[in-house]
Amino acid sequence: MAKEAKKSKKEAKKPAPEQAKLSEKKPDSNFAGSPPPLATAPTEATALNAAGDTESGPYRPGQCVICRVEGIEPGGYSAVIQSSVPPSEEDKDAAHHIRAFLPSTDTLKIGQTVPATFVCMHNNRALMTFAFMLGTTERIQKSTASDEENAFSIWVDSYPSTQKARRAVDLIMPSVSGKLLRELKCAREETTRLLQELELAKFTGCIKARNESKKSRSAMLIVEGRIVGAIYGRKDAHETFAVERAIELMREDILDGETFLQVYELPQAAVLSMSALFLGCPIKSDSATVRDYLDTSLMSMSLAGETGCITYSADGKNTDSLLFIHEGQPLAGYEIAEQKYLEEPASLIKQLKELEQGQVEAHLLPTQLLSTSVKFGYKLTAEN
Repeated sequence: MAKEAKKSKKEAKKPAPEQAKLSEKKPDSNFAGSPPPLATAPTEATALNAAGDTESGPYRPGQCVICRVEGIEPGGYSAVIQSSVPPSEEDKDAAHHIRAFLPSTDTLKIGQTVPATFVCMHNNRALMTFAFMLGTTERIQKSTASDEENAFSIWVDSYPSTQKARRAVDLIMPSVSGKLLRELKCAREETTRLLQELELAKFTGCIKARNESKKSRSAMLIVEGRIVGAIYGRKDAHETFAVERAIELMREDILDGETFLQVYELPQAAVLSMSALFLGCPIKSDSATVRDYLDTSLMSMSLAGETGCITYSADGKNTDSLLFIHEGQPLAGYEIAEQKYLEEPASLIKQLKELEQGQVEAHLLPTQLLSTSVKFGYKLTAEN
C-alpha cells in the first residue's frame, strides 16, 4: 500500500501536457442581436488552465533574477537562470535547470550575466524582461490579481511600452468577409452592453470608432474578448498614441454619443500575428537590404515556429504592407493603401524581395504569451 501511495503521489506531480497556442474558433455569427448564452462549452484555454499549464517553478511573476546568456535567437537571447535576487536555497537545486528567453535589442555577450525579471513559465522555459523592473516588482508583490494577470502586466509594463506607435488606424484591416457584425451610433447603456456581450462571447476581431466632433479615429484588436492592440489618432495630434493610452482614449470616445462604431470579425491567427506589433518584441537584424532582412526574419521565425508580423515601409515612416506569420509559416498579407487582405502571401513576399529601397521590420510574439501561463491582452470592459 505504501508503494502504491508513493507512486500515486509521484504521478499526481507530473504536469499535464502543455500547448502554447490559443485555440482557433469559428466565428459566432449569431451573437450580434442578443447576449451570448452563459452556458458554453469549455474552450481549449479553459481546459489547459484546469490541467495546470501555469506552473512557474520556483519563481513568481515580477521576481528579480540573474541570467547567463547562452546564445542568440530571434528577438533576443536564450539564457539560463542562475539565481534569484537575493539568492535562495532553491537556487542550488532548481535554478540552473531553468532555460529562458530574454528579449533584447541590446548587444550582449555569450556567457555574460545580466539582471532580469521573471514573467512566466511555459514548456519548461521561462520568459524574462531585460533588467530589473523595480516599480513593477513592488506593485506585483502587492497585487491581488492572479499570476496569469500579473505576468501580462509585467510584460506590458517593461518591454513593449518602450515601442512608439506611429501608425494610422488604416493599419488595421477591414472585415475580410466584407460583413459587419454591428454598426451603431454610441449610447452609453447600449455600448456598455455591447462590450459586455463581446467579452462574454470571447469575440475575435476589430472595433473601429469615429468621432466627428473630436476629429478622432481609433481601433481595437480583440482576441477572445481581450484587447491585444489599439490605435488612436486625432487631427490635432502629430502621432498616434501608445497602446494603453490609445485604449483609454478610445474608451472615452465609445461612451460619447457622437461616436460611430463598427464591429467585425477577423481570422484569429491574423489578429494574433498583428498583435505582435503592439505587444511583441522586434527582431534585430544587421541585414543591409530588404531581401536579406526578409529572408533572415522568415527563416528564423520558421525555425522557431514563432508567430509575428513583418512590416514594410517605402519611406521609413508610413507602413505600406503587412505580412502575417503564424507558428512559423506565412499566413496572409495586407496592402494598406488598397485595404486589401491577401489570403495567399507568396506574391507579396516576392514583390517585397524585389524592392531595393524601403524599411522592413519584424516583430514576434513569444510563445509563452500565448500559453495559459498568461492572461493575454487587456480587459475589454474596464481597465486592468
